[in-house]
Amino acid sequence: MDKGPSRAWLAPYVWILSAFAVSRILYYAAGVRFQTNLIRSNFQFIDVDLMKHRLVESLFYYHMYPPLHNLIVGVLVKAFPSEYGAALHALYIAVGAVSAVLLYQLMRCLNVPVRLACVLTILFVTSPGCVLFENYPMYEYLILVLLLAQCVVLYRLLERPVFRTAFLFFSLLAALSLVRAFYHLYYLIAVAAALAFFLRGHARIIAAASAIPLLIVFALYAKNLAVFGFFGGSSWLGNNLPTVTTHNLSAEECKSLVRSGKLDPFGCVEGSMPPSTYLPYVPALKATGIPVLDQEVKSTGGGNFNHQVYLKTGPMFLRTAKQVIRYYPAAYLRSVAIAWFCYFRPASDFFQFEENRTPIRAFDRAYNLVIFGQWREAPGTELRALRASGGSLSLLLYTGIFLIVALPCILAATAYLWIRDWRKTSASFERQGLLAFIVVQIVLVALISNFLSSFENNRYRFPTDPLYLALFAVLLTRMLARWRASP
Repeated sequence: MDKGPSRAWLAPYVWILSAFAVSRILYYAAGVRFQTNLIRSNFQFIDVDLMKHRLVESLFYYHMYPPLHNLIVGVLVKAFPSEYGAALHALYIAVGAVSAVLLYQLMRCLNVPVRLACVLTILFVTSPGCVLFENYPMYEYLILVLLLAQCVVLYRLLERPVFRTAFLFFSLLAALSLVRAFYHLYYLIAVAAALAFFLRGHARIIAAASAIPLLIVFALYAKNLAVFGFFGGSSWLGNNLPTVTTHNLSAEECKSLVRSGKLDPFGCVEGSMPPSTYLPYVPALKATGIPVLDQEVKSTGGGNFNHQVYLKTGPMFLRTAKQVIRYYPAAYLRSVAIAWFCYFRPASDFFQFEENRTPIRAFDRAYNLVIFGQWREAPGTELRALRASGGSLSLLLYTGIFLIVALPCILAATAYLWIRDWRKTSASFERQGLLAFIVVQIVLVALISNFLSSFENNRYRFPTDPLYLALFAVLLTRMLARWRASP
């Protein structure tokens, strides 16, 4: 790691945090603001009034997603009833600063030179996409910091397997599972098993350190099984599947499948609609007396997507999704194509950023053109019209062309060099293990998000962007070393 004259190691952190602070001041002066309104409007949040007055009960009966994100927001809502937006903004700024430090440390763990690590870190943390996500109170920014922290702690664990480092690593892993459902308990167990295998001499430490974090996640799953009838962190899989199946059927295609008996009539019902849309299909529902399960409309006027009706519609949508994939796979293939298209769009090109992008649009547009190769830009409605007109190939110009080329190449080159280095006895076990873990994180997110969801896939990709950047830094370091060594 960093060596040199006394205090010299502090210099990169001074530059990174100074750039971080100055950029936030400039973005704020330009007009970028924290999107507090989304806490009241986005369906993933528990009703703010319930956060204020019935937080514990609402969290216990919250089945849509894992509860940690709503717990954090809810605690701030209770602590700062009229200023919770400012408190959450302060937290997200702190998360951003910590992420900047962790990204630099991750690159140094991978033996990236100090100056290159410093420059690339500054470029990322001052980018429009990063700043817009910092002002977006959803869970992506929390996932980003947890992923970076996991990677840095994993390197320390591989370097020196001790209980406290292992416990911190599994605690971070459990926190990630409590924020995002596709980091399943089974995935956590697989990571623990892999570490116990590769650190055979320290298997007891791994087992002991992972026990409590895994037990916490298991307790959530067991509670959901006992109360709601499913073993997992989220009930939303079935309700999300229309976005990748029936949503991509035309009205006539849907009716034709129903007439032929290949699709249940419920398959033609639109997904992700307010509870009132589905209540006629499950008339036996009775009120539970628990607002977070019973209220059809939140105090803010939006639909309550944690209503108990979605526990019934989830299996129904799962069944119709399977029918579409079996009898009309073209609809699913359309959604996969859309998902990958969205995956390669710049992080800032997201529909909920439109208002916040307006003050910095010229800079953001130039940044996306130069860094990501996004030659054209259009909102989703225009893109759908362009696709309907037959201009499918030209739609690539609305993605990040450089991203389409660079991201797969980064993964392929990393895999090639990893295999080549693994055969060398001099290869660093710690770095090899860390590189493998980073690639697994990237591939896991890409596959799950692009094959099980659609439309917002650049949002799902964003937490892995610094991981891609770290891999790119490693490859660039290797290239520069070869160039300098050549005669």
